[in-house]
Amino acid sequence: MQPVTSSETIDKMTALQVIASTSVWMCWSVLVVVLYALGLGFNFAQLFGLLALTGFAAAGFQLSWFALGSRSLSRRFIRTTTALLALVAVVMGWLFLQASFALNQLQLLAVLAGLGGAQLYVRGERTSSESSTMGWELAVTAAVGGTGIVLAQIATPLVVTLPNLIGGNPEPLVTTISMGNVLGSMRPEQPISLSNLAWMLLLFICIAVLFPAHRQHQVKLQHAPFHRRHLIRNPHLWVMTVLYIMAFGSFIGFALSFPLVLQFLFGLSREWQAGELVNAISNDYAPQALTYAWLGPLVGVVARPLGGWLADLYGGARVTFVCAVLLALACAAAAYLTQQAFHSGAPEQYFLLFLLVFFVLFVVSSLASSAIYRSASVLFPAAQLPIALRWLAACATAGAGYIPLMWGVQSVTGTPALALVAFAVFYLVCAVIVAGVYLRRHSVYFNP
Repeated sequence: MQPVTSSETIDKMTALQVIASTSVWMCWSVLVVVLYALGLGFNFAQLFGLLALTGFAAAGFQLSWFALGSRSLSRRFIRTTTALLALVAVVMGWLFLQASFALNQLQLLAVLAGLGGAQLYVRGERTSSESSTMGWELAVTAAVGGTGIVLAQIATPLVVTLPNLIGGNPEPLVTTISMGNVLGSMRPEQPISLSNLAWMLLLFICIAVLFPAHRQHQVKLQHAPFHRRHLIRNPHLWVMTVLYIMAFGSFIGFALSFPLVLQFLFGLSREWQAGELVNAISNDYAPQALTYAWLGPLVGVVARPLGGWLADLYGGARVTFVCAVLLALACAAAAYLTQQAFHSGAPEQYFLLFLLVFFVLFVVSSLASSAIYRSASVLFPAAQLPIALRWLAACATAGAGYIPLMWGVQSVTGTPALALVAFAVFYLVCAVIVAGVYLRRHSVYFNP
């Protein structure tokens, strides 16, 4: 089979709608930290549970879009589903204008916000080009959704500290512990207006949906019709699925949970006696989670096109194999630092190393994601590639569910390092799969 000789160029209005949709979803990564700082009685397990819910909801919506086939890739469909998120923003604004809100209300809102995560996969218009640059083209297009992640994590802590834009809260909420944003740290008793977040999102969605788009010439390539069952029966689809869960699943799962993970590990000073936790108090010396958490997704988004370029140069399978090994090593290092910080009375001494190790995880998982896209462009015919990539994105988005879920479970058992050890083992298994399937000299497809 010949490599697909086409490339992807980004439709700018569709890209704006994807960024807006992703922001609605990814603002939850910051919102849970703000809820914790407000001292409303939610524990870490419940907050990680909210992230897991919105992550699994996004994966469920993605799978539904896969079932719709090529219709879910059209501009009209993306615009319509983005417009539906305006209703989610209105519901969010109404809820946060109330004097109080319950966990089950937040859980329902988190599920609805998962619709924004279903937009994370964006497909550009296809034009003919050299297949040697396919990895780069696909990677640049895929990085669009990541922009919404970074914007949400930067803007959300800033917006909620502004004066209430609408009014309606009888008693303004104030933080009980210090909190941060991109500008630095804020002292306790900082007034918070959660409804501001909803109005910001509503404005962003309206701009993305209603702003007039220039008419663009649309190039349509004619492909023979195919049935999804032919794609499902392709064994390479399942290998690529496991590998993309390893790569993009890790990136999106870590991006969604990283702010709360920093708050969980470094925001508390824990006192231990004979291996038993006897006390946990707020750590006044801890660097603020929301001041630094956005840097992780940012370095990953910036690195993603580089992964496509490396895959074009050296082959997707080789890059994926190296990335899998690096992910395993980085996760092992993160597990060690997590164990030390969790059992330390001064966890802030491990913060910088932990942050740098997670930067490695974000960068390497992004590189691997682009390399796998390059491999997919070789393994699947042109008619199947868009839907195959949609399937990969849908399955990998589940990483935004199971990674927070594992952190939540381990926060209860008191063994958070075990989650990272499990991830390291999974990455090693993926390295073995790549080596066995695509890097043997007699492979059907060698180093796609």
